[in-house]
Amino acid sequence: MTPSTQRSKQTSCYLSILFMTTMVASGIFYFNPSIDMAVSQSFFDGEQFPLRHNGLLQTLRQANFWAGSLVIGASIALVISRPLRNAIGINLKHALVPLITYGVGVGLIVNMFLKDTFGRARPRDTFGLGGDQPLSAAWEMSDACASNCSFTSGEAAGAMAMLSLVYLIPARHRLTRRIAQLLLGTLAVSLSFNRILFGGHYLSDVILSMLIVTIVMLTAELLACQIRWERLSLRGTRPRLGGRANATRIAFTRTR
Repeated sequence: MTPSTQRSKQTSCYLSILFMTTMVASGIFYFNPSIDMAVSQSFFDGEQFPLRHNGLLQTLRQANFWAGSLVIGASIALVISRPLRNAIGINLKHALVPLITYGVGVGLIVNMFLKDTFGRARPRDTFGLGGDQPLSAAWEMSDACASNCSFTSGEAAGAMAMLSLVYLIPARHRLTRRIAQLLLGTLAVSLSFNRILFGGHYLSDVILSMLIVTIVMLTAELLACQIRWERLSLRGTRPRLGGRANATRIAFTRTR
């Protein structure tokens, strides 16, 4: 068994576990919305969410946007520049993973679909937490919010997507990858749960966003590794009978 095949099997196993975890978590939060309410009430003083005005936490929130921009920028640079990929020691398929993670997971699924579909009011807009809107459960359709709603958390999705930076570190640097995973994972959890402290999201919004984006990230890795770009070049051919012009040929092969 080749290392790439073994890695694909491991990724498939992780995906299965993540799908099951997401289903279980969804069921728990759907049938027990009181969990979300109880957690949010822990940071509500009866009038507001006081930590929302904490300068350090606000700075931490801004770091989320800057970190995401850096990861996306680095990924684009590596996708565009083959010499840069060669210098660092990564291939095109790994350079594409962060772009797919942010584009599909954060952009398309969370921000464009979920947040504008289920209409869940944010905690600070909910009755009992300083607002006047009814509490709705995760995955429950509601008309309490028109757009950019609470379910699920876009910032938690972006924070979790930062872990895709690991794919831009050469596989041979295992220790560096492990350290990056630990640091980015800790930062992602901190940035994600920051939204609960602010009254911007419920616990379920944060956890489900993190799970969804991780599923997208591992799926992107799995799909990218299925296709190997053997060569991407222009080939000139000699003119033949019938006035045939030179042809441009791009070859793609699937790994077995």
